[in-house]
Amino acid sequence: MKYLRMMIIGLLISLSSSYVLVTLSVLSNNAVASGTELLEQIVIAAILGIAIGLLSVIFDMEQLPFTVQLLLHLVAVTACVLTAGYFGSWFDAGVWYVLIAEAIIYLIVWCILYVLQLNDIEKINKEIQKRRD
Repeated sequence: MKYLRMMIIGLLISLSSSYVLVTLSVLSNNAVASGTELLEQIVIAAILGIAIGLLSVIFDMEQLPFTVQLLLHLVAVTACVLTAGYFGSWFDAGVWYVLIAEAIIYLIVWCILYVLQLNDIEKINKEIQKRRD
């Protein structure tokens, strides 16, 4: 069940991110994307999101320090993004554009996860405090 949840979260993040990026790309180039092109990008984004969601299993490897887990995850995510970029022809604007977009998305997702984790810790601490009282 945990893996399914990771896959769904990765899928949703990837689809929403790709929607924003495709929209920005189309608007900035005054271009038109065909239905086939959009479907191809959706499929690539879906596969990418599911793969990245599954890569979150790296953080369950307790024998590795967090910084090593994070580095492994970032390298694996970058490899997936570059592979998806190859199949999706994302490099027209340059590889750096894709890598910068990945870094921004990665940072946003980590900030959201950090805030959610702080919220969970606060709830746990309140529950512990209730039991002590």
